Amino acid sequence: MWSNVISIDKAYDREIEYILGRLQSTNDLSYAVEESDERIWIYLAGLCDKQDEIEQEMESMLEVVFLSFLKLRFFLDRLHIRNMSHAKCALICSIVHFDREFEGSIVSKVLKGALDYSIDGLFNFRLRSLSEGWQELADLANRLLDGCNDEADIYEIATFITGSEGKLNQLVLNRNRLRNLTCHKSVEVVNLFDEAEYNMLSAIIKEKPSEILIEGCDFTAPMNATLKKIVRVIEK
Repeated sequence: MWSNVISIDKAYDREIEYILGRLQSTNDLSYAVEESDERIWIYLAGLCDKQDEIEQEMESMLEVVFLSFLKLRFFLDRLHIRNMSHAKCALICSIVHFDREFEGSIVSKVLKGALDYSIDGLFNFRLRSLSEGWQELADLANRLLDGCNDEADIYEIATFITGSEGKLNQLVLNRNRLRNLTCHKSVEVVNLFDEAEYNMLSAIIKEKPSEILIEGCDFTAPMNATLKKIVRVIEK
């Protein structure tokens, strides 16, 4: 029998909600939850012959926890941004999803060498090199933000960041179901923000799109304007 444990401080409520949701939909895995006043432990178990598939799913899930949830928390705490808007969300998400492939390889290596999944412990110690790099990026972003006069300047920073990694993929969005046509995969829309449009914007930016086809979506004017600033939009 394969087994492991995920543990995390209960202050990370959004992360815990995401983890439990992913575990509920993971095949060939059982889990049980134990709590104290400050911490939660999730005990995992599965058949040995499914170990590779389960560990791959855990790695995928925890990459989102580290590189979406915790990275977003890091930058929200440090960037000179008040009163969130679609433009500011686009900028933050551009930063959060920047260098994802490289950072994902670091997370994968750390998880493969970990005895258990102590999320805040791994983040604060084994993944400290990531947060050190993020601090440098936050300092640079703040210098640029301090020189912004309006939202047009914010969009320029966001498009500069996303453009530096290339815009590679064609997406289709049909009634809030997002798909990457280039990679032939459905795209997970992660509940990072309290606003649904911000979550969708994050999911789109993460895919590094060159073009997006939109069908049957009733977005607000700010959302439509933001999409047209960051990607070629085709509407049906």
